[in-house]
Amino acid sequence: MHNKPNLLLIQTDQQSAETLSLYGNPALKTPALESLAERGVVFDYAFCNYPACAPSRSSMFTGRYASTIGIHANHMMINPTEVTLPQVLKEHGYQTAIIGKNHAFMENTKTYYPGEAADSERASVLRQVFDYVRLADHGHMVDGYRDDPEAKAAHEWSHTCWVSPLGHGTNPARPEKCGTHLLGDTMVDYLEHRRDPEKPFFAWLSFPDPHTPYQAPEPYASMIDPADVPLPPKDKLEEKPERQRVAYLMDAMGTADDELIRRVRAIHYGMIRFIDDTLARVFTKLEELGLTGNTVIVFTSDHGDSMGAHGLIQKHNLFYDSFTRVPFIVAAPGYQGPGRTDHLVELVDLMPTLLDLAGIAVPPGVQGRSLAPYLEGKDYTPREYVVMESGEDGEPLRVSDITVRPEHPFDDRYFVWCAYREAWIGKGKSIRTLEWKLNIYANGEGELYDLAADPDELHNRFNDPALAGIRSELERKLLHWSMAKEDPLPLNTTVKLNYAEVKAKQETL
Repeated sequence: MHNKPNLLLIQTDQQSAETLSLYGNPALKTPALESLAERGVVFDYAFCNYPACAPSRSSMFTGRYASTIGIHANHMMINPTEVTLPQVLKEHGYQTAIIGKNHAFMENTKTYYPGEAADSERASVLRQVFDYVRLADHGHMVDGYRDDPEAKAAHEWSHTCWVSPLGHGTNPARPEKCGTHLLGDTMVDYLEHRRDPEKPFFAWLSFPDPHTPYQAPEPYASMIDPADVPLPPKDKLEEKPERQRVAYLMDAMGTADDELIRRVRAIHYGMIRFIDDTLARVFTKLEELGLTGNTVIVFTSDHGDSMGAHGLIQKHNLFYDSFTRVPFIVAAPGYQGPGRTDHLVELVDLMPTLLDLAGIAVPPGVQGRSLAPYLEGKDYTPREYVVMESGEDGEPLRVSDITVRPEHPFDDRYFVWCAYREAWIGKGKSIRTLEWKLNIYANGEGELYDLAADPDELHNRFNDPALAGIRSELERKLLHWSMAKEDPLPLNTTVKLNYAEVKAKQETL
């Protein structure tokens, strides 16, 4: 038998931290996650490194920033030459499993990156780094159930809520035939029958929800009363980047009233409660099999969903907390620290943390910081700030460039704006402390928020002379970060002369 901890990474798709009661949401209760938090720690300030699926997941699994690994768009996935978390774990005796949505690992080594993997046997591609693969798509399609008539019907119906900016509804399928439940079944089956009991396991349980399409079966579709759903404060969009006004127009949010936003939020919350009930089954099975005491469990999401905040829906090429602040809960065997912490966390920290907890050396080039010392009660210096990136090279679309757009939120002639490449043109970087956030965009736009006085990020102080010193200090820190995060790979092994050796010899004379 092994003595290394099992590692279970549970990840949702497009879920902001504020959706959970653990982060103060008054409308949604998630008992399974609350029980997980009772055994571990809730990180109040955890952030994705890019507010879109593929770049976020890819940076998380490499421990390296999206700009370092060359992933700047949502269709781009991990270069097979990168070293990834499941690859390292597998090489050190772990059985690795993916159950759910991928959107990070390529299926083969023939890529759009220049060249090919130097060693195709060690390439970080899906079916080489994962021993057990059961994939899932948005809208209820899960490996092993793709030919099930009811699951197919649930999937086909879900797409009626996919084709417009704010499409949503009640899926007529039985919950047992919907993707979230089927992923729970698959995870339980893996724990009972598929894993190798002689090896520790790393399992990535990756739910495609509560990402669009916004729909859920009963009882989840009507579980949350829209009247109880909190609404974000109104953002007048004054002195905000033009890309935000473009997104506001292209998502037809000007025609979405409060009642509609509440209904969509209520469905979104119902999808999350469906996930929570599924996790309760998984946690029960872990306990039945005697695995809980030796399993590290992490719950997080890849990025957020604005859900009406700032006049926007879904994800966008912006850095508000509704897009970037994600839930992050860790339950580690033997953890005896506080139940909550305000230590800043980035998703790139996940890889070194899990490797540390498994007693495995962190590979060269990893840019994240391990949380293991904190979780183990050792000396730990928290981050002073986090940094996020977004956007592709080029000039972002302007309001004057818009010639066609949806007439209303259910206009099915247009997909949601964030799915179009044009929505992500225009690079930006964001630096956030507990008190301040500075967003810098390549076209000269910028935002500065006093988070203590303005936690909802409504009042842009970028050009406020009274805050010129704060802005300058944050710009300096962002510059230092940019230099520090430049890729140290490949390592320089050619230099023979070393000044430290010369100095040491001189001191002995």
